[in-house]
Amino acid sequence: MKPLKGNKKIEFLFEKGKRFSSSFLRCVFLEQDSEDLLYVVSVPKKSFPRAVDRNKIKRQLREVLRKNPEVFKKNGFGLYMIIYTRSSFVDFDELNEDVCSLF
Repeated sequence: MKPLKGNKKIEFLFEKGKRFSSSFLRCVFLEQDSEDLLYVVSVPKKSFPRAVDRNKIKRQLREVLRKNPEVFKKNGFGLYMIIYTRSSFVDFDELNEDVCSLF
């Protein structure tokens, strides 16, 4: 799993990707033929105005992704954008369960 970089790739993902959601997260997914899993994690500034809070949630989400690569490989290889939709903090274990149930 590698981070997805570049505005053009992210815009392409939003235009062509499939969307699905769970209680804490929304995901945009675009399947590709390559053997790469590329991801972006996003936390809205409107929900968490302080950068410290946004960065904490991003770190937790990246750790969940790092610990569960087999969950994403079942879905297929491609581009993922994971957006945190909750307006409050969630425990790491709850976040982990939510990510696993989402995919």
